Amino acid sequence: MKTISIFILTIFFTNSIQCMCSWNRLSAFPIGNTIKTNSIFVIDGYGESQEVIKNINKKYAVCLKSNTSQIKLIVKEIRVGQFSLTQAVLFPESPLIVGQTYTLTIDSLPEYEYLNRWNEKEKQNELVTYTVIAGIDTIKPIFKVRPKELKKTFIQYGCGPEINVKFSCPVLDSSEYLIKATVKNLLTHKQSTYYVQADKKSIEIGHGMCSGAFDFGKGTAFEIEFSIMDASGNYSTWKGNRIKFNKPTAANTIR
Repeated sequence: MKTISIFILTIFFTNSIQCMCSWNRLSAFPIGNTIKTNSIFVIDGYGESQEVIKNINKKYAVCLKSNTSQIKLIVKEIRVGQFSLTQAVLFPESPLIVGQTYTLTIDSLPEYEYLNRWNEKEKQNELVTYTVIAGIDTIKPIFKVRPKELKKTFIQYGCGPEINVKFSCPVLDSSEYLIKATVKNLLTHKQSTYYVQADKKSIEIGHGMCSGAFDFGKGTAFEIEFSIMDASGNYSTWKGNRIKFNKPTAANTIR
């Protein structure tokens, strides 16, 4: 009986640890420290921070601040993810000044909200700052080859599963970029679009235990298309038929 009790407590404790999700988070793109004079910006809000994104320039003014100037950012798009994520795509109201260092700032944030980023070298959070370098980037990013499905992931955690489909996504561009993914559910015919960060060769579409851009929901059959937007707002749209795929399940996951 004692052994069984210990086993049950261990399972409960493990699941409790796996269920620990934070309540809020704000993050920004580009993630580097330098930008061109025609840079755009994307701010993501997770959990409670989604309300900040939905009220940017309504309750919460967003701008770039330097020692000598302040530039308002204008909302171009608001994208609502399917699992606790919302993002705003923004562009400067006036030209950025070469050589200036700007801090990306959201005014009047609630006391529990912060816009910062992790400095891996210093092992601490810091303000989101950018130094403007000379030049205007007008080159569109392109796919080296057409994306294709690589594998599926389905991992069950205490608070729910991590579900992702990994696609090849090799992009040719000299600056940072985001993939604009549009997923359509072929059962409900509903579709959702979100800007997702990718690595140099692949992208994962779905969600983790706590959040994600896409929640597949009902049905098994889906289709997807990818467009590309780089850090200067240069854009390449998807051409041809969308890629069809099936939702990850415990049965079809490749470990």
